[in-house]
Amino acid sequence: MSRSKHALVAVLSNVRADPRVRRQIEWLSAAGWTVDTLGLGDHPAPEVRDHFALLPQARWVTTKFGTFVIYLLMTQRRKFWLLTERLFPATVRQRVAAGEYALIVLNDDDFLPWVRSPRFGAGRDAHVHLDLHEYFIPTLTRNTLWKIATAGYYAWCRGAIADPTYTTRSTVASGIARLYEREYDLPEFAIIRNSPEYVDQKPTPVDANQINLVHHGGAMWARGLKSMVDAMRDLDDRFTLTFMLAGDPTVVPELRAYAADLGDRVRFAPPVAMKDLAREVNQYDLEIMFYRPTTRNLEFALPNKFFEAVQGRLGLVIGQSPMMAELVERHGLGVIVPGWEPADLAAALSTLTAQQVTGFKEAAHRAAHALSAEAERDVFLAAIGRA
Repeated sequence: MSRSKHALVAVLSNVRADPRVRRQIEWLSAAGWTVDTLGLGDHPAPEVRDHFALLPQARWVTTKFGTFVIYLLMTQRRKFWLLTERLFPATVRQRVAAGEYALIVLNDDDFLPWVRSPRFGAGRDAHVHLDLHEYFIPTLTRNTLWKIATAGYYAWCRGAIADPTYTTRSTVASGIARLYEREYDLPEFAIIRNSPEYVDQKPTPVDANQINLVHHGGAMWARGLKSMVDAMRDLDDRFTLTFMLAGDPTVVPELRAYAADLGDRVRFAPPVAMKDLAREVNQYDLEIMFYRPTTRNLEFALPNKFFEAVQGRLGLVIGQSPMMAELVERHGLGVIVPGWEPADLAAALSTLTAQQVTGFKEAAHRAAHALSAEAERDVFLAAIGRA
């Protein structure tokens, strides 16, 4: 097999269900690449020639004895072989080692040390691109025996971010990129945001007597769900809030009980497929993203839902999250709340007029092309353009 225009895209997730990786595949295929994939799940897409599903882990590795042997007695490189590299089907390992790919895209931190393996072979002659989907903390907090045992391996794996085998690197937001660049003295990362495809639709009209708020996405307490409900208690009857949450099945019943005193002013809608989100949320007026910055990833959050709301032609109500605030200010998309208490959120919302909300939705309409996957495609293809 000639290596010309052959690419391997690898990720430790179900490739079919990972929108960021699916977009990489679609962009490469449309640019003339023959794409193979390595990851979990079945064959992910028509654009993929060969999909290599990760093999199951050996049972002994997951036992207490296996854990003891691996983490306390083995070298870091041997750990990576047993825990990860050995799960790659032989065919893909052989193709990489033989230099049959001109481009290898490794996603996130799970496969980072592969480039250090002697079995990576002629893969080092490829353009190897690293795409980090979030910020991985420098060291694990050693508050459990498990973390004490694994901390050294985690640090060794993470250190491979700086391996010179990586030709180029990218991540989701400039704040996260700067953290990595400063820590490792690396060249500038490409910023490839988690924007979905452009959706051709218009904003819906705003009713001055009922402003419809929405928050969609993962059912996670760290995303300020209770703060939004608390803010609703300080708002007048013009405002309703709808949650559209997926994930942890224990969160929605608890949140529903927490908001019970607000009656139908706080509502719960079933989640929809990601491809349908922008059209589903189009009926609302403002999307709330109120992420108190308790971690680096929350501090520099620039989540999928931000861009899905723009494609839905909604105005945005956010906290002082710098990555989101930069785009809100640049495009006039909405309101930046000057504090992290529910009262701050309520105060920012209570002053809004229907005319202002309409203006935010129209701004989202104007920005929808610039904040779509089509714009991010050009950044990605430029980053791997030397392959």
